[in-house]
Amino acid sequence: MKYTLLLLCLLPLRLFAQKASPEYAPERLLAHLQVLASDSLEGRNTAQAGQKKAAEYIQKQLESYGLKPGFTDSMGQVSWFQSYPFVKRFGDRREYFPYSENVIGILPATDSCDEYLVVSAHYDHLGILKDSIYNGADDNGSGTSSVLEIARRMAQSGLPRKRNVLFVFFSGEEKGLLGSKHLVANPFIPMNKLYADLNVDMIGRADSAHAADSNFIYVIGSDKISKRLDTVLQQVNQETVQLQLDYTFNAENDPNRFYYRSDHYNFAKNGVPVVFFFTGVHPDYHRPSDDVERINLFYLHKRMLLVYHLAQSLVNLEGPLD
Repeated sequence: MKYTLLLLCLLPLRLFAQKASPEYAPERLLAHLQVLASDSLEGRNTAQAGQKKAAEYIQKQLESYGLKPGFTDSMGQVSWFQSYPFVKRFGDRREYFPYSENVIGILPATDSCDEYLVVSAHYDHLGILKDSIYNGADDNGSGTSSVLEIARRMAQSGLPRKRNVLFVFFSGEEKGLLGSKHLVANPFIPMNKLYADLNVDMIGRADSAHAADSNFIYVIGSDKISKRLDTVLQQVNQETVQLQLDYTFNAENDPNRFYYRSDHYNFAKNGVPVVFFFTGVHPDYHRPSDDVERINLFYLHKRMLLVYHLAQSLVNLEGPLD
């Protein structure tokens, strides 16, 4: 019932947005969110049943878009899943789980190429705490849904791609960036062949600084390794969605240290240019109230489009990012 009401409330926004942008089609984002942030996935806690259901859902979506399994193990076997051991620490005590998994799909270049653009998001959340389900609609259902939609759009665009695109959905982010740590520590593609990582984490809401105008996105890290990456981002934004690019948290002295707190950082540590897209912390952050009905679909869609257009630009950009 609440989702029906949500859609009814969005009708005026949709009519306005269709006039503003023919690309506006939020139904797919909402459909992903309703699955990923549902109680049936029990908060997608790393190495638990709900996280594995989410991994299966993501894999099936990627396969339906025409992507191929993106992970190749040391024996040359390809898979949708990069598994890694998971250890949960309780002070001096450790609890061992068999494994968790990153979900990885590849969209091959239309020409032969050994470079890869990475588009990433983490899909895990906090699980069930004190009998409350932490559904994590914004954290990071919003990013996961966006990367799925970017994968669909790129796969079905019919546009050429000079580079491969690796879509990576990490688990273990909430436990200390575990999935991305494992990937860069066990690279199946040489790190110097990764062109850039576009990481999307919490882009469905607005923090208090933008309560009056949600037409924004925080940009973090885009100029730290590659000045050109930031220049391309600004140009793409101006030519497409025209969001306010807020660099507040990109400052070296940012006390929140957001640059170090999501999966892009493990790429950056290895010299890969990165952009972290984010819309800030809100009162429902890491609370059971981070639910679908609180997501701003209009701006979530607009922010997703920015990352999509940037990815389309980067897969065909001539020369290195320096």
